[in-house]
Amino acid sequence: MPAEAGMTASTASRCSGNDTASEWQEVPRDVQKGLSASRRGAKAGGRTVREHPEGHERLLDARLVAIALVVSLLGIGLAGCGAPVSPPTAPSVAPAAPTPGPPPASPNSAPLSTQGTGGAKARTVVGYYVPYDATSWASLEAHASDLDFVNAQWVTVDPCGGIGSRDDRTLITFAAARGVKVLPSLLASSGWLNHRLLTDPAITGRYLNEIVSYVVEVGYPGFDLDMEGIDAGDRDAYSDFVARLADALHRRGKLLTLAIPAKSSDVRTGWAGPYDYAALGEHADRVLLMTYDYSWSSGPPGSIAPQDWVDKVAAYATSQMPREKVLIGLAFYGYDWNRTTGGRARALLYPQAVSLAKQHGVPIVTDEATRSATFSYTAQPGEAPPPPPPVPPVRHEIAVRAPSPCAVQPPPTTPTPAPAPTPIPASVQQHVVWLEDAASAAARLEIAARRDVGGVAAWRLGQEDPGVWRNLAAYRSGQ
Repeated sequence: MPAEAGMTASTASRCSGNDTASEWQEVPRDVQKGLSASRRGAKAGGRTVREHPEGHERLLDARLVAIALVVSLLGIGLAGCGAPVSPPTAPSVAPAAPTPGPPPASPNSAPLSTQGTGGAKARTVVGYYVPYDATSWASLEAHASDLDFVNAQWVTVDPCGGIGSRDDRTLITFAAARGVKVLPSLLASSGWLNHRLLTDPAITGRYLNEIVSYVVEVGYPGFDLDMEGIDAGDRDAYSDFVARLADALHRRGKLLTLAIPAKSSDVRTGWAGPYDYAALGEHADRVLLMTYDYSWSSGPPGSIAPQDWVDKVAAYATSQMPREKVLIGLAFYGYDWNRTTGGRARALLYPQAVSLAKQHGVPIVTDEATRSATFSYTAQPGEAPPPPPPVPPVRHEIAVRAPSPCAVQPPPTTPTPAPAPTPIPASVQQHVVWLEDAASAAARLEIAARRDVGGVAAWRLGQEDPGVWRNLAAYRSGQ
């Protein structure tokens, strides 16, 4: 995930209520109709066989003749009034137990989106939620009606494959009441950790089983897996793990969604190299393409999600996997680069960027080439950015799930060196800000609509331009 202000290096490593699973594996309507027809046939064709003592049979026959005569006379009268007459029917009986029908379809083969107004396919909108920033809750609370899923990043994994979590019961209840599905999301961004999880058979088995047990026990509809920084040599191991995890979850009626780095061709090296789009798309139910951080905090200034790059990524992805499984990533943030001193850019929430532009009296403009927002300003050395908008602290009920003790410790990490700031005696410093706003989101949504993908997913709730919700509502409804 993109780096965020106030986050630790490990937390900021992502370049990233419970409804039952029956909502994802409903019996197809044609099967339902078949079962209903079977039940109707059992009622219409059923007969009750009774034994009558000898000597009563003739009396029963006489009574039946009398009843038929009365019904016939009544029928003549009713027919004269223009009402139809139904002939006598056999006594009704309880239907026989229906023959079991086929099992519900696997979520892997059923579309996740629902049918919109007029039968049009609805588009899925996902918002990522983080528990460490109260703005994320404020955004969810205000815009839950515009979301289909909340992927909540509150799951951890240790070097032994043990799963831990801090499940927000308040959020789960809130989302369920509004028809929003919550998927717990696991971010694992250490190459060393991911190598252990994917290549040690015992650890891999425990890792997989604990994910499945956690999802089933808590009652989530599925799981969101976000493994980043995977070694290039572990490409096949990751694809195999996804296939096995998907199979295990599907057998229990659960979903598997993935968050993976974006690429526009099948490169085998670099950050996106270990991700085999075709293999992953075969098994996962949804695949989020992280089409953001094209320009990132430790690189040179530029658009976070250039329009042509996003389009190329979407084109490649839809050539490798079913387009309805693809989710295009939307960035809800910006970066501020100091062009005078260099060094790492600082992350900005959209409201911070707007305040910064107003503070320096400069306009925010749209770069036509990239369809991203940008502005430049000059500042005194050491000038702090505007603070994030104030939001009330979050006081929720949290269920803590702790894994069993693990004695394995990760090796010491060497921090990625950031570009060293250049000491400049200048009295003012030149800054450039690039960010994604409502207009740039609209441009990315146009790609999603044109490529006819399954939907979009935003990183993350709480950082956005409020205007994006109007665009998302229009996209979600098929406009």
